[in-house]
Amino acid sequence: MPRRSHDKEVLALLQSHGTLEVGALSRALALHPTTVRRALARLEAKGLVRRLRGKAHLFAAVNYVGDMAREMEKALASKQAIARKAFSLVREGMRIGISGGSTCTLFARMLRAHPVEIYTNAVNIAVELYSYPRTRVHVLEGDLNTYSYELVGPKAVASAARVPELDLLFVGASAINEGGIYMRDTPEAQVARALAERARRVYVLADSRKWGQTAFGFFARMEDVAGWIREDDDGDEGRDPR
Repeated sequence: MPRRSHDKEVLALLQSHGTLEVGALSRALALHPTTVRRALARLEAKGLVRRLRGKAHLFAAVNYVGDMAREMEKALASKQAIARKAFSLVREGMRIGISGGSTCTLFARMLRAHPVEIYTNAVNIAVELYSYPRTRVHVLEGDLNTYSYELVGPKAVASAARVPELDLLFVGASAINEGGIYMRDTPEAQVARALAERARRVYVLADSRKWGQTAFGFFARMEDVAGWIREDDDGDEGRDPR
């Protein structure tokens, strides 16, 4: 097997689990531990993983605190499954929009070093992708939201309206119910709606816990998006998990 394929296998497994011991990687991939360590060394040199005390961690460029740190740990396996499904829709050379949120952040990490162009109003996502030259990142203007890492306000809305046409837009959600898709607050939803106007297809990345919840920022009706990608769907991008 070519050496590069080991790197991809190791990286894919870490993207699914976040952190694994070298021994666990070796057993899961049926590779000699030395082969795994060499693959990890190459991935670490690219800034994709970090090694520490016999374990490998998917590299996190941002030290999250507060609500975001707690949210990153909630339903982690579900969010990673959603991120993988979203990644399967991405093709080389695409122009992609990404809003803020924990699931969108996990998805963005999968785009590291991929030849795509990204537009985002989330400063943490921009930092997560900052050192990968094949991945072009554009950050919208705006004011930092008090409650998140997203840039919001009139400047952000105007900036979103000026982006080139997006092939895909991926947004997070705080709540999904019969009334539609909602974000944590109105300023976040306003920017997301402006980006949606520039996108050919819009996908919501949210785990099934969000169904039946309520939040302040209305984003869109279910019929206005291409699909809701969740952890328990069967590939049909279903809208209602009941």
